Amino acid sequence: MLRDNEYDVEAYTEFMILAKNLKDADVIVFGCPNSSKVRPAEIEVLQKYVKNGGGLMLLSLSGGDRGLMNNMSKIAGEFGITFENTAVKDERSNAGLPTMPIITDIVAHPVTEDVSDLLIPSACSLRVTGKAMALAVTSETAEPSKAAVIAIAEPEKGRAMCIGSYEIFRKGGGLKHKGNAKFALNAFKWLIGEMQMAKPSAVAKRQEKDERREGEDISVEDALATAEFEKTLKRLVNAVFDLQKDISKVKEQVSNVDNNIEMLRNQFQDFAEKTQQQLGVMIPAKQFKTADESKSATIESDLKALKKEMKSVEELRKHIESRHSSGAMPEEAYTEQVAKLDAQIKSLKKKIDKKEGELAELIESS
Repeated sequence: MLRDNEYDVEAYTEFMILAKNLKDADVIVFGCPNSSKVRPAEIEVLQKYVKNGGGLMLLSLSGGDRGLMNNMSKIAGEFGITFENTAVKDERSNAGLPTMPIITDIVAHPVTEDVSDLLIPSACSLRVTGKAMALAVTSETAEPSKAAVIAIAEPEKGRAMCIGSYEIFRKGGGLKHKGNAKFALNAFKWLIGEMQMAKPSAVAKRQEKDERREGEDISVEDALATAEFEKTLKRLVNAVFDLQKDISKVKEQVSNVDNNIEMLRNQFQDFAEKTQQQLGVMIPAKQFKTADESKSATIESDLKALKKEMKSVEELRKHIESRHSSGAMPEEAYTEQVAKLDAQIKSLKKKIDKKEGELAELIESS
């Protein structure tokens, strides 16, 4: 579904989680690790990644860290969210089974825009503290009652989202539910930073309207407060637009500085060559790389990294083929893993072809 909406989705296949391998990623997703723990050094890398502006989504299941023998809370705890050792059930509001609760207690937020309810099967509850915020909460009839199942945090420059069940996004499971598909796209837009303004969802607006019909008329004081809030909101929006304009100006200035540096490099190169010719002073003929040479070196470095990653993915695919051939891997798991790896290999090949084309054009033009 993400690929259909023009997102580039790839599996992380390196042995360790390293900061240099995350620098080009907008969002990192942990899809409910089972009997697998992230190392302390990797936890530190992930927490810094989020604080520096990255998006992180952590998905669990009933039982939480203890039941799954993982340590997602070691990452999320820094942001005020913990996966609890619980199994959410709701005898009244569900999709056929108590372990498939329909969540209707949803907080107004860009992530829940146009989402009236969510199907969250086999979930654990979340403990939310500090500046973290619960987005979806179980009903009073659920067990545990009024417990968070989706929570978010915005530590420093980044964004984190924790969900008590990966089943919310499983094909044939939660994604069959209309609200879940809408929530999924909203969630990734928010994690990437495409959703900037925290505005009430359409569902929240309808709920607010219904509540007003049931209650008394709005007082004059409330009406004035609402008008003042709308003015403040408009001022905030205008401030954001002004900031965007300022950023554009800064980008233009940076571009001018780059051009001046390139001009100075060329002037120094001419000076070096003339000095060598006139005075016989041994000055290297090449003090700086030209713009094309720098670009060529960058492309070659990118190609080397992409080919290394391609080799790693291909080796992983061979390993899965071997396990499947020996009967150690079920057919369903094999088909799913191979499909993911093939998609990644295809994506990497596309990137390699593009880089090789750029390098060939540079060589031809020079």
